[in-house]
Amino acid sequence: MLLDMHTILRRFALARGCADSEADDLLQDLFIKVSELRGGPIANPRAYLFQMTSNLILDRRRVEMRQVRREDGWARSTFGHDLVDDPQPTPETTALDRDLLTRVEHALGAMPQRTAEILKLYRVDGLAQKAIAARFDLSLSAVEKHLQRAYKDLDALKLSWARQDQEKVAIDG
Repeated sequence: MLLDMHTILRRFALARGCADSEADDLLQDLFIKVSELRGGPIANPRAYLFQMTSNLILDRRRVEMRQVRREDGWARSTFGHDLVDDPQPTPETTALDRDLLTRVEHALGAMPQRTAEILKLYRVDGLAQKAIAARFDLSLSAVEKHLQRAYKDLDALKLSWARQDQEKVAIDG
């Protein structure tokens, strides 16, 4: 049954924030655990596999958190307790932020002018939807539809950004 559910369980792990390689490792661990099971029949094997996968994800997150705390403790004991994160972004962060800004500007430029302007007034300037509707002589519903379209476009951008990030991790990992 595990082999039949491999794709579903992999998507389950990916949806919970696992990278591609981590999801594969997790499923390998799951296969080992299932093959070592001793006991009677399981009433709902599908639910059992989902719960085991979820537990493995939680276990990995706990290990990661312990590792971060352990490394932080080591760094503080070695270099002093007054360690402060460097407020300057790394060159990589700067480059990624510039790339994201360019993509957002491009997405805003690709939107109809009125939609982009309504989005900027609402999200950047903090203007209420009613005030925007009055400014453009639109109904409140029309303003909401403009915002929904803008959010849809930006969500598509966010999705493509996340896919590229996962592809980069898969290539680097």
